[in-house]
Amino acid sequence: MICSIEGKLLKNQPMEAIIEAGGIGYQIKVPLSTSRKLPSEGSVVKLLTCYMIRDESPELYGFITEEEWKIFQKLILLPGVGPKLALRILSGLSPQEIYHAIISQDIDVFKKTPGVGRKIAERLIVEMKNQIDVIEESIGKPDSKNEMIRDAVEALTVLGYKRSEAFNLAKKTASEFENKKITLEEFIKEILKKV
Repeated sequence: MICSIEGKLLKNQPMEAIIEAGGIGYQIKVPLSTSRKLPSEGSVVKLLTCYMIRDESPELYGFITEEEWKIFQKLILLPGVGPKLALRILSGLSPQEIYHAIISQDIDVFKKTPGVGRKIAERLIVEMKNQIDVIEESIGKPDSKNEMIRDAVEALTVLGYKRSEAFNLAKKTASEFENKKITLEEFIKEILKKV
């Protein structure tokens, strides 16, 4: 398996890069987020890669960040999500946005991606919910504010609130206490005042 490639960037265009390594030019499919972060042509660059053979045609997918690389590998394992759709999702959404859409069960976030309808968006959320720990690990440990939001959402869902409603209430309340210290118990009480 080809896990990474380092060499001279010969060409950078949306969704594709050509990197020369060891005298060979590799055509690599990349999300728009990676395209935007690549250095100028002629510079040396390193990409994390995923090598796949589809319909007897080898394809190499590349990512400038480990977060995108890990999430891509999770996305392509889901039913109905191939590498092209996974690239489109990562082109429109950051790993953090994907994480928040999953914990808030916000299918509309995924539906903004061309080719993702309601059924695929729902499946993404259901299947990826089991991967939350892996996604958190890949995008870095959530800061204390995000951790408090997540804990509050879990508490509110136990109380019978829909996850998306609980997430929106928690996020809104958190913005009001941006620079103040507050315990989880106090935070949940503040949320419940708004209901």
